Amino acid sequence: MLPLFPINISILPQEILPLHIFENRYKKMISESISSKQPFGIVYKDNGQISNIGCTVCVHQIINQYKDGKYDILVKGQYRFKIIESFKKENLWYGQIKMIDEKYDYMDKKIFSQILDKYLQVLLSYNVNHNIQNEINKTKSFDFTKDVVIPTALKQEFLELEDEFQRMVFIDQFLDSVINNSNHIKKLNFKDKILN
Repeated sequence: MLPLFPINISILPQEILPLHIFENRYKKMISESISSKQPFGIVYKDNGQISNIGCTVCVHQIINQYKDGKYDILVKGQYRFKIIESFKKENLWYGQIKMIDEKYDYMDKKIFSQILDKYLQVLLSYNVNHNIQNEINKTKSFDFTKDVVIPTALKQEFLELEDEFQRMVFIDQFLDSVINNSNHIKKLNFKDKILN
C-alpha cells in the first residue's frame, strides 16, 4: 500500500517541486518517508475529486525542518501509477496501486527526433536562455516537461495521457501552437535552477 497525498497540484516523473508540509498527518507521513527512504504518491485533487492517476515521489531534499515538525522539502517525481483501490487509515489515504508501464521503447525514434528538433528550433529562435546541451540529450517525453513551468490542469492532463506516443503528440501540438503564435512563448517558462 502506498501512502497518498491528495493535493491540488500535479507532478510529473523527473520533475522536482517544492512542498511545505504543515498538517500533522502529512508531517508524520513525510517523516516516515524520509526515515524509510520509501516513496509516497501525489494525486491531483480538485473540488473534492481525487484523480485515479498519480505519480510516486521521493523526498529529494530537505530545505527546512522546523521544531514543530513542519517541513519545507523538494520532492522528485518517479513513476506514474493508477489507483486500484483506496482507503483511509488514521486520517491518511492509502492506495493499492498499479505502476503504469510506459513502454518507452515503443516510441518511433524518428518521430521523437523530429519533435526534439522542432523543440530545439523553438528554443533557439526565441533565444530562450537555457542549456542547449542538456536539451539535446532528451530521450523521453518527461524530459521535455521536467524543467518547464506548466499550469496544473494541463500538467494533470499530460500525466493522464495513455502512453509515450500520445504524450509526444501532445508536445508536438504544443510546439506548433508556439510556432504559430509567438505569444505562446511566454508559457514556455523554465524553472529556477534552485529546484534542480
